[in-house]
Amino acid sequence: MPDFSDSCSNILKYAGIGDADRSKIVAKIGQFAAMPDQGEAGDDARRLRKELTAYYYEIYKRVFFASLEDNHIPDEVLMFLYFGYIDEKLAGAENTQILYNMTRTMGLDEQLRIFTFYQWLRLVYMCKKDPSVNDFSTDYITTIRKQKREGSLTDAQEKEALFNGRARVEFEIDNMFKSANRMMSARITTFVPFFSGQTLTKPLEKSLLNFDIIHKTLGVIKAVDYSLFYRQTVYTAPELGLDKAFIQVEVLPDIILMPVIGSRAAMWQEITGAKRTTPGRFLLPIGQEEELAGILIKVCAEFRWELCKRIQGARWNDLTERSLTSDYVDYIDTYRKNRDLSQEAKERIKSAMTKHRNSYKEMFVADYATYIQYESSGALRHNKVVRAILFNYCPFSKVIREGAIATNPQYTQLIERYNHKAAHDIHLFDIATGRIEKAGHEIPPELLAHSAFLHS
Repeated sequence: MPDFSDSCSNILKYAGIGDADRSKIVAKIGQFAAMPDQGEAGDDARRLRKELTAYYYEIYKRVFFASLEDNHIPDEVLMFLYFGYIDEKLAGAENTQILYNMTRTMGLDEQLRIFTFYQWLRLVYMCKKDPSVNDFSTDYITTIRKQKREGSLTDAQEKEALFNGRARVEFEIDNMFKSANRMMSARITTFVPFFSGQTLTKPLEKSLLNFDIIHKTLGVIKAVDYSLFYRQTVYTAPELGLDKAFIQVEVLPDIILMPVIGSRAAMWQEITGAKRTTPGRFLLPIGQEEELAGILIKVCAEFRWELCKRIQGARWNDLTERSLTSDYVDYIDTYRKNRDLSQEAKERIKSAMTKHRNSYKEMFVADYATYIQYESSGALRHNKVVRAILFNYCPFSKVIREGAIATNPQYTQLIERYNHKAAHDIHLFDIATGRIEKAGHEIPPELLAHSAFLHS
């Protein structure tokens, strides 16, 4: 392994930081590394953590932009970009070795669905991905166009700003990166973004994520909730005699691995821009110290909830327009009067509401997690009302419907109702595709994919 004893100074030099400031930051990092408890509550410790956090994001910007002109980025610089590594003493020699080894093997996800934050920023810089929304759910394009409307930008300046790689990256770092990094940390109140071995709660090699394990874990969830990432869209093919058809298309999320060790994840946005068939955006710490499956299930639950709210708009909780969110809100609001619920079930709902701070969304996330982890295997945990809502809007895959729960009396009627509707949809689809084939045309790939969805 290379000598990393001068990592901090080398990274700061790479960032173009002058001698005086470099010496000051190196000293601050050394002071922090020497603290027996880096999360201590004293004023001096708080002040030091605040200074280091401010340094971090400025250094990250400088290092990122410098790397764009470099075809041979030094190892410690890549370790900083991928993991927030800055100093061997702060990280610990063994952890430094682990980070170095992983950096050397870091490539691109073959499916181009999972990205390290550094890879993601390069795509944002090259205008291949748009910056994420900020804490107010406002994206970069909306921000620029608002400035144009207010008169602070001319037409030419607006056009230039939309494709200004540097401005796009700075927006991503100043907004999503700063918020998400802290949010995913296990130490939110004492968070410092530089990698420190002292903050680890389990051996580093057991928490670092890779593309394969994320794909595999998400695949397990999709094998249960098969319609999770499908959206309805309109398909037209007048040349085939098909004027308008509603089909389902799968839109997988972009998953970004943030340079932080943490115990949380974030469903940052359910779509990109205004178009409803654009990918959502999931954020994971590159070192996940909690069980990945449980974390991803909760993120998928949030995605289900927020996408429904986005599609329903202002009527997301209006029962006159039935949807996942409106049915679930009605279930929580009326559970005390619901004759289908036992007194014991009502007490459990009341207790859960207290636990989840009377949040509909948090209640749903917990119920969805139970549905995926337990109900799908036949281990019943839910009351009949919430079970019906979940099965109606998040039905289990065919394998589970015909397997683990096929003969369970609690699901028999729900499956029968599902099969009846599915048979009707398949019949109508077969009529439409039959006409296309009868006219001598091949079935388009989009319709074949929809057919596979209907038979899932």
